[in-house]
Amino acid sequence: MKAFYNGALIPKPDLNVHCDTVAFKYGAMVFEGIRAYWNAERRQLYVFRLDDHARRLEDSVRVMRMETSLTAGDFSRAVVAALEGNEIREGAHIRQMVWVDGPGEMFVTGPVSQAVIVTPKAGWFAGAGVNAAISSWQRISDVSMPPRVKCAANYQNGRLALMQARLDGYDSAILLNAAGKIAEEARGCIFMARKGRVSTPRVTDGILESITRETLIRLFGELHAIEVAEREIDRTELYLAEEIFVCGSGLEVTPILSIDRHSISGGRPGPLTQAIRDSYLKAARGELERYADWLTPVYRVATPPAPQPTGASAA
Repeated sequence: MKAFYNGALIPKPDLNVHCDTVAFKYGAMVFEGIRAYWNAERRQLYVFRLDDHARRLEDSVRVMRMETSLTAGDFSRAVVAALEGNEIREGAHIRQMVWVDGPGEMFVTGPVSQAVIVTPKAGWFAGAGVNAAISSWQRISDVSMPPRVKCAANYQNGRLALMQARLDGYDSAILLNAAGKIAEEARGCIFMARKGRVSTPRVTDGILESITRETLIRLFGELHAIEVAEREIDRTELYLAEEIFVCGSGLEVTPILSIDRHSISGGRPGPLTQAIRDSYLKAARGELERYADWLTPVYRVATPPAPQPTGASAA
């Protein structure tokens, strides 16, 4: 596999970052996790909401005060170059990173490097569902470290919560914010269905400004005639919910089967969760024409069908 590094494709093992960089010493790195989906019928690889991810990365660079001339357009082109250069023709997860690459103290803002790493990969949980616990670790807030920025340093918060949950026998951890309200899962945003209504925490409740979350809100409204309420959610509301799921580029739409040993939806993925997951994947794979503007095709010319074996009969 090849990585895209500062404008060129290089062998992935050759992508090295010195341990004296500000990124390594102080966590001065922002990133995006992006998904690409293979459409077998069209023989095309689509990157889902690439330009939105690129704009969010540009915002993260700005908030973290990194000095670079790179723009959202550069970030989008780098992802396409990495996928095309590796000739990816299956589902893939893309990690795009921008970091302060020089040595120095924590206030250094440049020079800046970027890299794109591609990993052929299907969904993390394939819709199977996870068992979650409410974490004793509190979600970071905008007065400490900005959660809306996808900064590597922020993810220590979720990592600590997730590691504790795993040690305690759970698959997943849900963090509360400083007000004691639901913030998000350690790796993604959370949705709850209760009494026929769908709710999700607000973007001011200590969550990442998730592209997947925004996608699902739109799909709920346009395809399922369900208006999602963005509001504060109490911990015990989750115990009483009919369905709960978490979402993100890596998670896609993953059902939560229990919280703190309280069974949700009988310990099975609920019908609403399955419906919105199906809609999300259809949109991401290019099966819903009305959402074509969310897709960036990687190949200028669709990949031709594989040749039939010699002597195969014509269809």
